[in-house]
Amino acid sequence: MQAGWYDDGSGRQRWWDGERWTDDFAPAQGGAPASAAPVTSAPAAGGSVSPVLGFVGLGLAVLGTVLACVPAVFGVGVVVLLAGFVVSLVGLFRKGAVKWPSIVGMIVAVVGGAIGTVVLVVSLLANLAGPVDPIIPTDTPSTTSTESPTTGTSEERPSPEEIADGFAAGVRAGGVTDYDDMPDFYPCVGRFLYDSDLSDETLQVIAAGETVTGSEREAVIQASYDATLTCDPNGEGVN
Repeated sequence: MQAGWYDDGSGRQRWWDGERWTDDFAPAQGGAPASAAPVTSAPAAGGSVSPVLGFVGLGLAVLGTVLACVPAVFGVGVVVLLAGFVVSLVGLFRKGAVKWPSIVGMIVAVVGGAIGTVVLVVSLLANLAGPVDPIIPTDTPSTTSTESPTTGTSEERPSPEEIADGFAAGVRAGGVTDYDDMPDFYPCVGRFLYDSDLSDETLQVIAAGETVTGSEREAVIQASYDATLTCDPNGEGVN
């Protein structure tokens, strides 16, 4: 039987949809034309699903990119990027959902990971520093006399204080002032050189603030190097 208004046996006109009786009845008075179909609400067919997972994945990917570009929290950023990628991937295969947020989230997660890695590598390379060699003070003076003094000094071994004063004068003449703020440094060097195997004549040259030449020059350089390491073991005076 075709769809239309029919008597359902109760004396009232009821709508037959072609397969079964509906809950629609014709008005009690005046009736309704047989061709007029009732106005009923029908469920929407093929409606799309809200892409919640796609937007969540995209948000995680953006947040992970920001964190990954900060070297201190790079590891946290990578974890967030991975979570964003997985959530976006799940959202991509959800039936009926809009796909573009999930696709964009996956792309942002991959690109963000690459950018964060580059930033981390550049930061590590920029922070690499080579070892600092200790200063060898007696090798720096360039304007002092190269001859050993024959007057104004004692023929005996100079005192540690005299050696310290002359050593400090020679270092400052070479433009090195890093140890001026270390009051114990030069006295320590003076005592160290006084106790070394350097000859009295060589120590007299150092006490005069001049550069040592001749056969003991290499010995003076080594002794000055050792004195610097001994008197400034932490390298506080080396910039």
